[in-house]
Amino acid sequence: MSESSLNAGALPVDDSATDVEQRRHRLFATADQLRLAGRGMEALHVLAAEIATNRSGERPRAHLLGRLAQIVTLEQPTIALAGLRAALHLRLDARSRSTLLALVATIAARTGHPDTDALLRNAGTAHAAAGDQSSARHLTLGRAARSLAHGDLPGAQALLAALDSDSWAARADAPSIRAERILVQLGLGQHQDARTSTRQAPDETAWLDAPLSRLTALDCLRMVAVGELPEAAALAVTTLSSGSADISREVRALLVAVIGEVRYRRGEQDDARAALRPCLAEDRWPDRTLWTLAFCVAVRDPTLSVPASLLTRVVADLHRSVRPLLPVPHFGPRLVRAAVAAGDTQAAGRVTELVELVATRTPVPLWQALADQSRGLRDRDPDALRSAVERLRTTAARPALADALLDLANNPRLRTGEAHDAAHEAAALYARIGAPGDQATADRRCADLAATPRHRPSSDEPLGRGIEALTPAEERVAEMLAAGATKKEAATNLFVSFHTVDTQLRSIYHKLGIHNRMQLVRAWERTRR
Repeated sequence: MSESSLNAGALPVDDSATDVEQRRHRLFATADQLRLAGRGMEALHVLAAEIATNRSGERPRAHLLGRLAQIVTLEQPTIALAGLRAALHLRLDARSRSTLLALVATIAARTGHPDTDALLRNAGTAHAAAGDQSSARHLTLGRAARSLAHGDLPGAQALLAALDSDSWAARADAPSIRAERILVQLGLGQHQDARTSTRQAPDETAWLDAPLSRLTALDCLRMVAVGELPEAAALAVTTLSSGSADISREVRALLVAVIGEVRYRRGEQDDARAALRPCLAEDRWPDRTLWTLAFCVAVRDPTLSVPASLLTRVVADLHRSVRPLLPVPHFGPRLVRAAVAAGDTQAAGRVTELVELVATRTPVPLWQALADQSRGLRDRDPDALRSAVERLRTTAARPALADALLDLANNPRLRTGEAHDAAHEAAALYARIGAPGDQATADRRCADLAATPRHRPSSDEPLGRGIEALTPAEERVAEMLAAGATKKEAATNLFVSFHTVDTQLRSIYHKLGIHNRMQLVRAWERTRR
């Protein structure tokens, strides 16, 4: 295609019904050539200009809007937002304008943009005035994206369930709808359902040229989450090596994260660094949000994370949107672990609060376990870590369970025998999932503990029981509840989630050897005599 063709903008209008299909294919080819040439904004302008002059009917308009939405998903956020905002200055019909406004709101929601709520309101108003199925569909996707950004997976699931992706008008959006549903399944810990969804053949009504590589990336992330590490790395490398034109920056970033994660778990640090180092230069928000998951992998390596201040960037971006954590939720405790190791108590606290918030909004065993694990790492609380391990045993998240077992084994307040058993189980689990690097770490912990005397000095004996065993946070909760406060009131006054107070109360009961609130009141009164 010539340079003059790429600069042509909208193609000349041809109202002949027999030429509509050929015209559409020429237009799409022009837009694709522009995108592949790194001129995404121009590609969006070509399509938007054609939408503004379209006189061929509803079906061609739906095709044009569908291809425009596809290109939006393939571009980085700054280009997509700029291209859509420029398109809104064209003389669009009210229905097309409402769809473009919904697309802008969806991008904002996915990146955690501070104007998301206002943009969704504007899109909703435009849709109510003149919207159609296209704007309704993208408005729902935007609202679901907002729910995901705030960790409300059940809310997002309900919104996405209402979308009909089988109609002819929704064919171009079907892959995006399907990918969002899979993301929700991964976040809820429904890994078998996600596996079925990613490997299901595309619907026959879907466009054959719709970008599907995002589904492959999500399947790789599912494998990472459940411990199918060799398979995840093989598929990620194959997909990246394919040279397919529909691999967006987002998909590329997810696949790089998968490759880096597997190589670290194998103990191949140099190869992992080589895969991740190129992505560390991305420091402009919101484009860097595409790489947040890769950053979560890199924080485990001080060689990469400390010079780049990755932890600071990741924590800030996750507080805008928790979406990047959803496909592999156990990266949340990893951030807390990295913050504790770096002595950054503020970052450890912020990530713990974030994971607890998601656990409150999405009360499933996976997130409740990760909230316990995060708090256990932050407070060095063995009871919270024990709770995390027991909850994770009910999930398919084997890497998360192995990590929690090793965290428990590394806890300084745990007795040697229990710590050794936890480290030994972690090593065995790492071996089963194909993580020899992590297995070696767990084996070293086993060896260190085996060389430690089983009987500690008497000063260490009461660590697991009694008032003295309570953490400062547990003491504050115990004091308020003993004084008559409800768990909800304690959570409000202590600026923590209800889930946090509930977990701490169970830990308090365990440490004090009691079972109800009346026994807590009596035990607390005895400490004040």
